[in-house]
Amino acid sequence: MHAVVNHLHFNVVIDPALFVKARNDLEPQMRTIDKFESFFVVQTSDKDAFLVIVAENAETLDQIATQFGSPWMRANVLPLLARPPERHIGPVVTSTQYP
Repeated sequence: MHAVVNHLHFNVVIDPALFVKARNDLEPQMRTIDKFESFFVVQTSDKDAFLVIVAENAETLDQIATQFGSPWMRANVLPLLARPPERHIGPVVTSTQYP
């Protein structure tokens, strides 16, 4: 199991509707990829959020980013950011959901 964590630094107060739109637009597309597991957005301040996507392996996460995530982010999120997203990817080393 692998996860990608994107720290998003917005230059505006985050409109919660943005991430509802992300879920509605992206989840059905991500579910078409067999090894996709889950998608989370964690808002840590009025201008910061973390986007977390979990999949079976790093290749699946890259596939999701290339096919769905990057185009959606360019159109809907990047214009609202104070700086580029900080993207981190790695293995899930422990979890209550996965062995």
